[in-house]
Amino acid sequence: MIGVLVTVLVVLGLVFSVGSLLTGLLNRIPGIVLVGGAALLELALIGQLIAAVVLMLSGERPAEFATFLAYLIVSVLVLPIAVLWAASERNRWSGVVLGVGGLVVVVLVVRLQQVWAGV
Repeated sequence: MIGVLVTVLVVLGLVFSVGSLLTGLLNRIPGIVLVGGAALLELALIGQLIAAVVLMLSGERPAEFATFLAYLIVSVLVLPIAVLWAASERNRWSGVVLGVGGLVVVVLVVRLQQVWAGV
């Protein structure tokens, strides 16, 4: 795994989560800025997916391949599901749903790094 990319993903995920949870606490409906933040985070996650596939094709392997693959796939799917869920019910809890989705992404990225390193 690429350490800089992991750091960027964790920081982006935390900033996105704080912004989303703050929106929910302020009793506001998430706007285009949060959806754009989710899209930016998703693009970075897709970049991580591509980087991981390239590294695996070049011969590097994570310590637990199946676990790593499951975390990798779920990390890319969490945000689109959270955005769809938040869009289906547009109320103050939509921001909370997005915030929790962002926190899940952060946990998945950290676990991906740990599994890759064999920790």
